[in-house]
Amino acid sequence: IELGDIETHLTHHPHINTAIVTPTPHPNHPGYHALTAYITTSAATPPTAEELRDHLAQRLPQHMIPGAFVALDALPLTANGKVDRRALAALDTAPVRPAGESVAPRTQLEETIATVWAEVLQVEQVGVYDDFFALGGDSLLATKVIARLRDALGGETLSLRVLFSTPTVAAMADHVEATRGDGVRRPTFTSVHGEDSTEVRATDLTLDKFLDAGTLADAKGLARPVDLPRTVLLTGANGYIGRFLCLEWLQRLANTGGRLVCLVRGSSAAAARRRLDESFDSGDAELLSTYERLAAERLEVVNGDIAEPRLGLDEETWGRLAEEVDVIVHAGALVNHVLPYQHLFEANVLGTAEVVQLALTHRIKPVTYVSSAVVATSHPGRPAVDEDADVRLALPVQAVDGGYGVGYTTSKWAGEVLLREAHELCGLPVATFRSSMVLAHSRYRGQVNVSDMFSRLLFSLLATGVAPRSFYPTAHRADGPRPHYDGLPVDFAAEAIVTLGAGITAGYRTFSLVNSHDDGVSLDTFVDWLVEAGHRIERVDDYQDWITRFESAMKAMSEARQRHSAQPLLHVLRNPEAAMGAPAVPSDRFRTAVQAEEIGEDRDVPHVAKSLIEKYATDLKRLMDA
Repeated sequence: IELGDIETHLTHHPHINTAIVTPTPHPNHPGYHALTAYITTSAATPPTAEELRDHLAQRLPQHMIPGAFVALDALPLTANGKVDRRALAALDTAPVRPAGESVAPRTQLEETIATVWAEVLQVEQVGVYDDFFALGGDSLLATKVIARLRDALGGETLSLRVLFSTPTVAAMADHVEATRGDGVRRPTFTSVHGEDSTEVRATDLTLDKFLDAGTLADAKGLARPVDLPRTVLLTGANGYIGRFLCLEWLQRLANTGGRLVCLVRGSSAAAARRRLDESFDSGDAELLSTYERLAAERLEVVNGDIAEPRLGLDEETWGRLAEEVDVIVHAGALVNHVLPYQHLFEANVLGTAEVVQLALTHRIKPVTYVSSAVVATSHPGRPAVDEDADVRLALPVQAVDGGYGVGYTTSKWAGEVLLREAHELCGLPVATFRSSMVLAHSRYRGQVNVSDMFSRLLFSLLATGVAPRSFYPTAHRADGPRPHYDGLPVDFAAEAIVTLGAGITAGYRTFSLVNSHDDGVSLDTFVDWLVEAGHRIERVDDYQDWITRFESAMKAMSEARQRHSAQPLLHVLRNPEAAMGAPAVPSDRFRTAVQAEEIGEDRDVPHVAKSLIEKYATDLKRLMDA
């Protein structure tokens, strides 16, 4: 979670002057930290928590919305003029039960909802008019509530959005009663994988659990895909790689007279369009003008949500897209490396199932799916899965939770399984791209994924001025492999996904988007290049000495710099990583296809270039100066 993003969006509210968001220990959940936002306001009466949650929900994923908002006359400062986070932490933000007598549940439905809330919030009782967030709930605890309620109520159509809009037991019960007659029942983790499963199987993920029988029966008789797509639907367009998939498709469709439809969260189509426009207004005037010129004639934005039934679209829009869309590019996902698979199931698994449903409605629409290269290596000790393998056979079982990133990887694996099923049963053409680290844009200024691990590390090396002699324990052994860092510039990755994905009108193809060169270009090389470019970085011989100095220097940074630092990732850096040569993930198909289509400036998979690392330093400098 990027706290700076939450703070920025809060200050975009017309009545918020300043905002600081901090992880706060939850009073009823030892070891669990909830998000609390401390704000100062220009209004005589501060905006309500409900207003601020609604404001953020139009701009951020639900898991990034704080559970508590604390209005202050002024933020406490240290003697050095920095925000005093210790003073903030000392403020009493414990949930306060609303005044007045609590009203007990009056129906069996209200009793079920209240019981689940009490268990998750770890409170003795919940009245039907008690507010979930006032009782200490937040967006992460909300994911647990929704998952348990959907199982307890037999797959009722519940989502995080429902809890945010109906935050009392009575209101949620009214919503459930009002929607029970619509016939919609969504699968749940339990209905698909079984209760309290510690592992999930590919054989659990059969299409008949996700799609209605009519869709599956009619699929093989549908019209086949067109060779030249004129209308393309893209999910995840305002994400980092999604932004450049959007630009790449706009450029491609401008040559054919086509149209791009982007699915973006927002309270309306206009609000969703503003979110997408803002993502391109990010530091490079040429990028923004290119987007605006292409978007003026070729872009439509619809407000939706991949975690919702029908992708959050109303029935009319869903029906229109089912008729008009020729290709679907599914790059949207809830990217969270901490949450377990159960909590990502709705957005990443049910979301992919909704994409399959749309792809098999009215006529067949090929699907381009952005997955993760980690899927191929998700079973340590076994060879990586190659591009030809059927993921259902090569990786028949996955862990539900087993540490950092496991839940997210399993959710992307589940998406691949569903798409394999759809291809086999219904003839759906699919191009799956297992992406590795996506790096900065090689040309446009400021286009860096500031919250990813690589950007945080590079930023912190530059800001602290200290680096280890080597990031690898055996880097200089003659008999060891040359260390290598795997990553691709975002502009190359987007061009490859669009070019190769557009060519798949039949069959199922998997491409591993990895930097396959055994070139010895590594994290150590990047530090060498930065030093050669004139950046002052001291090399520390002992790795543990470096970690100690590195951590101390980051703690001494300004608040603004700490937001972009590698502090959240120190657990990954505490020990040097084993030196590895070329990536273990097989990628022959991808590289051959890149060469055949002459993708990129080199018409080949690029090496990580010195010029790109120097550009990173220039792009990241603006964060240091902020």
